[in-house]
Amino acid sequence: MAKYINSNQEFYWGDWYFKNHVMPADFNYKAHKKELSQYYEQRGFKVSMMFDDYFSSLSGIHSDRYLSMDVYYFYVIPALNRHDFKDAYLDKNIYSELFPQVKQPLAVVKNIHGHYYRQGEEITQEQAIQAVIAADHDLIIKPTVETCNGEGVEQITDRDPGSLKALFDQYELNFIVQEKVRQHPDLQRVNPTSLNSMRLYTYRRQDGSYEFLYPFAHMRFGGKGAIKDNVSQGGGTCLIHPDGTVDDRVYRFKRMEVSSLKQETGVENLVVPNYGKVIEKLLSLHRRLPYFDFVGWDVTVLPDGEPLLIEFNLVPSVEGPQLMAGPMFGSFLDEVIDRARQVECARLQTFKKTFGKKMTFHLHMQ
Repeated sequence: MAKYINSNQEFYWGDWYFKNHVMPADFNYKAHKKELSQYYEQRGFKVSMMFDDYFSSLSGIHSDRYLSMDVYYFYVIPALNRHDFKDAYLDKNIYSELFPQVKQPLAVVKNIHGHYYRQGEEITQEQAIQAVIAADHDLIIKPTVETCNGEGVEQITDRDPGSLKALFDQYELNFIVQEKVRQHPDLQRVNPTSLNSMRLYTYRRQDGSYEFLYPFAHMRFGGKGAIKDNVSQGGGTCLIHPDGTVDDRVYRFKRMEVSSLKQETGVENLVVPNYGKVIEKLLSLHRRLPYFDFVGWDVTVLPDGEPLLIEFNLVPSVEGPQLMAGPMFGSFLDEVIDRARQVECARLQTFKKTFGKKMTFHLHMQ
């Protein structure tokens, strides 16, 4: 029996994750489940061809190079990024200190570990409430650690002191109140109510060069009336071509649908403003992250054409990009897998352990 780098336990975990978090319930994953990828077998990994069945179903790009969930999360990510360091970098409250050279949403109030701050100075909760009341822009509140997919992001519509205190107490700790971003009108017209962001990826090679993974860049927009730019809010995703042109195809993964941006929104021939500058800026930001060789960036463009950083992800999901554009990492996959082969998988590397109160968000603000 062949001995693989990834254990049977990891292989079955990858299947479980795929079935419970990625594929739609009606997807026939059994068709080629027992067939193995020759590409990965030649490199010592056990990967089922069911991933080709799934990821090629929307794009039509058949390949035995699609990353499985266990190989990606248990080997690729630990090979490229210091898993034990990542949580210290992902607090959105430190972005302004970590990346001072890029524009970011203006913070009105920060709550860091239960302490309130304004413009770098610690303040009381009462002062924080007064700062929010005094702000003359629309405001967004969101948690700053251990969140994804827009979890807990809400617009503040009630600035009564009592209501704000109740809201702050509900979020409790580690959150930020920001001015709502005014994005470039070309991007806003796709959906006027949501912040229509781009997810772009950069990769640092072992020779120290930085690469923009252009085939996987995509724009996300929310549904009508939504403030979040994800599919759960009725929105969709479109690929972005290297010249900044937004593809007309709109992808919705869970529903396994492909529709037309023009037919849905009336927008056609959309080009991301200053796209070259956005890429240049992200490559420069990546240089400030020496422990992380693979980064997923969420950005948009301001009315003046300047890039605006929303957040970055050190364990970016690859499921969506592979559905739209083929196997993740493209022409760099060979060297990425070579790096992954050197990883000794351990529970400490691949399973996040946190202690303390679990935060949940069930906000329904009108």
